Amino acid sequence: MSTLFISKKEEDLKSHLPLFKAKSITVIAHSFLQFEAVPFNLKSTYQALFFGSPRAVEFFLQQEEIPDNTFIGCIGEVTAQSLLDRGIKVNFIGKSAGNPSEVARQFKEEVGVKRVLFPQSLSSNRSVVRVFPSNQVEEIAIYKTVIVPQTIPDSSIYVFTSPSNVDGFLKENSISKNAKVIAWGSTTANHIISKGLSVNITLKEASIEELISVLG
Repeated sequence: MSTLFISKKEEDLKSHLPLFKAKSITVIAHSFLQFEAVPFNLKSTYQALFFGSPRAVEFFLQQEEIPDNTFIGCIGEVTAQSLLDRGIKVNFIGKSAGNPSEVARQFKEEVGVKRVLFPQSLSSNRSVVRVFPSNQVEEIAIYKTVIVPQTIPDSSIYVFTSPSNVDGFLKENSISKNAKVIAWGSTTANHIISKGLSVNITLKEASIEELISVLG
C-alpha cells in the first residue's frame, strides 16, 4: 500500500478518502498554514471583484458587503462554491485553477474595462492581477498566512497545494528518496522547482477529483 501526503486539512478530504483507499493509498493530510484577518479600508469604488481562494471570500465578507450588480469572478470551482454557499451569484469561474495565467487571460476578457478589486493574502503571488493595467485595479491585503512547521512521516507520494505549504513542509522535512511529487497547479510547481526539487505531475484543474484520476 502506498502512502500519500497532501498539504490539506483532513476534514477537506473526508468524502474522498474511500476513493484513495480503493486505490490502496493511505492518506496523511496536514496543512502547515494558519490564516489571520488583516483590517483593511477600500480606497475607491469597484465594479468587479476577483477571489483567488475560499479564504479570500471568508475574510472579505467578514468586513464588507458586496454591492448589488458587482461582477464577481473567482479562480475555480472550489472558490465559486464558497460564494454560492453564501447565496452570492458568480459571473466568472476559472476553468483551469491550476493555471492562474490562463484564468487571468479569460477573466480579463470577460470583465472588460470594469474596475476590479482583488482581496488577497499579504503573500499573494499576484498571478491574476498582474495582467491588468494598474489604473484598472485595486489590491487589498485582507488576511495573512502564518506557517506552522511540523514533522511528517515519510511518504511515497507528496502533494503540495500551495507555495506556502511547500515552505512549511521543508522547514522540518525532506522528500523521501524515489518519491513522486505532485503540484497543485503551475504556481506551486514553479515554487517547488525553485527549491531545487523535481515535480512529476502538475495538476491543471487543481482538484481532488483530478488528483485521484492521475494516481491511476
